[in-house]
Amino acid sequence: MTEAIITALENELKREREAISLPDRLARLAEKARRLAGPECRDGRKDEIDEIWIQ
Repeated sequence: MTEAIITALENELKREREAISLPDRLARLAEKARRLAGPECRDGRKDEIDEIWIQ
């Protein structure tokens, strides 16, 4: 019974994820990130971005 519930939940999650296209999901995430960053946000310089990836 537990396995049936897990399978049903996984299928439901998959269906939910597929309901919104990837580009739309990414656009929503980008907009949320902009809102969270606030009005003082600026694009990072290349050296700042490189430093993040090195860490």
